[in-house]
Formats: sequence, structure tokens, C-alpha cells
Amino acid sequence: MDFPLFQVPYLGNGMTIGLNAVLHVILSHGIAIGGMLFITLAEWNGLRKSDEAWENFAKLMIKPTVIIITAVGAVTGVGIWFITTALAPRAIGSMLRIFFWPWFIEWLVFTAEVIVILIYYFTWDAWRSGKRKRLHVALGFFYPVLSVSSAILITGILGFMLTSDGWPWTGSFWSAFFNPSFIPQLILRLSAAMVFGTLYVFCFLLFGPTTPEFRREAISFYGRIGLGSLIIAVTSAIWYFKVVPSAFVPFSVFAVLTGHFSQYYDYFWVLNGLALLLLLLFLLLSAVRGVAWRALLIPSIIVAALFVAQYERIREFIRGPYLLPGYMYVNQVLLTERPLRQAHGALANEFWHTATAPQADTLNDGAFLFGQNCAQCHTIGGLNDIRARLKGRPKDAIDVLVKHAHEMVPFMPPFAGSQKDRIMMVEFLDALVNHYDVNNPPAFYTGIAIRERHK
Repeated sequence: MDFPLFQVPYLGNGMTIGLNAVLHVILSHGIAIGGMLFITLAEWNGLRKSDEAWENFAKLMIKPTVIIITAVGAVTGVGIWFITTALAPRAIGSMLRIFFWPWFIEWLVFTAEVIVILIYYFTWDAWRSGKRKRLHVALGFFYPVLSVSSAILITGILGFMLTSDGWPWTGSFWSAFFNPSFIPQLILRLSAAMVFGTLYVFCFLLFGPTTPEFRREAISFYGRIGLGSLIIAVTSAIWYFKVVPSAFVPFSVFAVLTGHFSQYYDYFWVLNGLALLLLLLFLLLSAVRGVAWRALLIPSIIVAALFVAQYERIREFIRGPYLLPGYMYVNQVLLTERPLRQAHGALANEFWHTATAPQADTLNDGAFLFGQNCAQCHTIGGLNDIRARLKGRPKDAIDVLVKHAHEMVPFMPPFAGSQKDRIMMVEFLDALVNHYDVNNPPAFYTGIAIRERHK
């Protein structure tokens, strides 16, 4: 089935998906799993110790937490589906065929999460004593159980996207879901959720209306959980990269530094080491001394968020040139269909192209081929600008790059089309790079010309 092409200007398709996904991961892991677990632990401590301070602290956190989870967290979760379905429909369609039941069950779990957290919030005052209070605490613990179940279901799918193992040849659902990186990635995600949850709770402890005595006790309690979780997270991250295919691992540093800073290889390790040391120092002081410095809290949250962004960036980048290794390239072309495109061309059976451009036009055809082959990673005038990559190169040099890019840059997919297709795309790229006229742009990119004219 054919799908129309959508390209996000300036930001790019990949970055659009990535920014929404990182925000959702921070909220769904750090607050929905870690934060809600720690709120329930506070309520449980209040019940167990008959301590009103713990009860009040749990109540202090619950309202903003529910708002964040049900508003921003839910919206970014739905946003992942909306954005990926528009920008990577063939990939989503393929994975739905492979993982229909895990995703279907995950949707049911997500619905249950929303119902449980709303009941938990609105019954807080009504279930304040006796058996009802114990039921309320049990309901609170049930929510993180649902969140972890959701994480388990999604982790199998995310792990498959990098370590598909033997699935392309066996087609076995079980080998696809319980892939080599499933367990280490699951442990990494859950332990990272505990670290984020600790930092989230510290925001209320350090800036909320709490007494010094309670603050010291709570900081020590949550700090020990956070410190242990950080150690587990680092260990599982090392384990995770041990099971990642060796052909992908060398791209990890380049994924973060990109081509602009790739020559400063040592900076990657130095900066990561210092960031990890900051987190370790902050949580160690909290766990051992019951002291959390306010000055270190915000930097620690930023560092933790950057670690999540870095991990997600690496996980997505290093599997290039594949979106699903052994099955689909990053431009959503199946490995098995590339020979057909080479032999018969890539445009003949593209409904959305022939419907919008019924008459043959070299530049418009080339623009469509660029969108089909390159726009998952490259933009025109934005991040990873194709014009910057090809600046100063004549048409013959552009043709060589298009023809041999996958041989020179191992994380780029090969061009999927016939020789005629390649020539048309080269004509478009040459016009874009060397002969671009904002007053007479290719029709396919009229919007970009208008924006440039008003700069």
C-alpha cells in the first residue's frame, strides 16, 4: 500500500519524532513509573508509621503528578502514534503486523492506567481511614504495576527495532519480541525511571512546604533508592551495548557528536563521565547524609534528561541504514523490493506521486525521489541540510555521492530506484544546490521558497 510523503521543514522528520519520543519517555518512565511509585510509598509510610507528614507529602505531590500524566504524558503518547503514522507509515504498518497483540494489550493497559490514576486521585479524601485506606494504598501500587507492564510490552518492540535477531529469516513472533536486547533494555529503562522519580520527588522536598526533620528523613529514604537505581542503570547500559550487534556499536559516539564534533572523540567520554559523576555525587550525599543541595538538583535533572535523549538518539541512529535490520531500510524501502525498484523504477507505481503530478517533470520527479529516499534524515534548509552537505559540488560529483553513498557512509541506505530515477534526483539536487532560484523554485518546494523570500 502506498502512502503520501510528509516532510517537516527545518526540524526534519527524524528530529520531530525524536523530540516527542524523548519527552514522552521522561514523563512515562520518570513520573508515571518512578514518581507514582514514590508517591504511593510516601502514603504507605504514612499509614505504616502513622505519620501525618508522609501522608501530607504524598498528597502534596499527587495533583501535579496526575495533571502531568493525564495531560502531557498522554498527549505525547498519542503524539508518537500520530507523528510516526504520518512520517513513517510503512514502518508502523509493518510493526503492527508483527506486534499486533502486544500493542493491542498495551492500549488496554494504557486505558486502565488512566482509569486507575483518576480513581486514586478522586478517592484520596474519601478513603482516609481503616480498610479503605489500605485499599487506596493498594490501588496506588497497582498503577506502577500497570506502567511497568506497559514498559515491558513496548520494550520488546523497541528492542526488536535494533536487535531483530533471526526474525527476518524465521518470522517467529517470540524471537522478535524476546530479542537479545529485551532484558538489558527493560532493566535500564526501569532503573532510569527510579532515578528520574527520585529527582522528581526531590523537587517537592527541596522547594515544597516540608519541615527540616521530615526533609532529611525523606531525602535519605528516596536517595538510597535513587543511588541503587543509578548503579543498576549504568550496569544494564553496559550490558545493553554488549548485546548490540558489533557492526552498529562504532556509530554510537558519532550519533551524539554528529559530523560537526566527531573529531573531538574524547569529549564524549569526558562529558559523560562528568555528568555521571554529578548524578552520583548528588544521590550519594542524599542517601548517606540525607542532604540534597538545591544548587545541584536542576543540573542533575538536566543531566538525567540529556542521558535519556542521548540513549534514544544512539538507539535510533546506530541501526542505520536500517529501520528494521534485515527487513527495512531507514527510508522505509524493504530490502526485498529494492531490486524491483532498480529494475522497473520507483515512480511507476507510486499513486500519490502520479495523482499530484500526472505530467512528467524532471525536477518534481526528482523532488519526490528525494523525499522518498532522503527526507527521513535530511532537510532542505534545516537540520542536516542536504544543501550544506552538497555545497560546492558539481552535478557529476552529486551523482557519484548518490550512487555510492551507502558504500562511503555505512549508516546511509542505498538509493532505491533505477538509473533514470537517480539521474532525475541528481538533476533536482543540482538545481537545489547550484541553481536554486527563490523566484522560480521547484513546485514541490514552493513553501520553502516563500519562507526564504521573507527571511
